[in-house]
Amino acid sequence: MKGCRNCNHWDALDEYLDRDDPATAGQKVRIGLCRRYAPRPSVAPPGTDTGPGASLWARVNSDDWCGEWDPKFS
Repeated sequence: MKGCRNCNHWDALDEYLDRDDPATAGQKVRIGLCRRYAPRPSVAPPGTDTGPGASLWARVNSDDWCGEWDPKFS
């Protein structure tokens, strides 16, 4: 099943959502960073130590899929 969890451009973080990933056997949805495109300048969310204008990678869920998926396997 296509999803960020098995894309070459996705790097997993040690953060999870409180719901199951439908393509895994009972594992929680994991948060990761999409490195498909260069990070874009953005305003950091409140409570972060990153100032305005910082470059941030897109945060995506393991069960997301953008349509530009590049499999980690052949």
